Amino acid sequence: MTDAVSESGSEKPTPPAALEDDLREALETLSERELETIDAVATYAAELAAWAETTKRAATRPDGVPERATVSETEIGGTTYRYYQWRKGDDIRSETVELE
Repeated sequence: MTDAVSESGSEKPTPPAALEDDLREALETLSERELETIDAVATYAAELAAWAETTKRAATRPDGVPERATVSETEIGGTTYRYYQWRKGDDIRSETVELE
């Protein structure tokens, strides 16, 4: 995780202003912890974000599209589409959904 931080930048980052005050305070106190703890929290946050995205996608999956379907998103002309593709027997099935 620390590879993403520039070696030349020595200023401590600040939590995003859009976060609620209690969460900003919790993140501020995190800066006082050991590097291993910060890395563990960063790993957890990344895993939590991936889980939340997967859960969101599952909730918006159209009827009849199986969980094992491959999902990709594409933007065309300013409109985003989610494309589902899966195999059913010898056939390849697909469905495209326009996102809001």
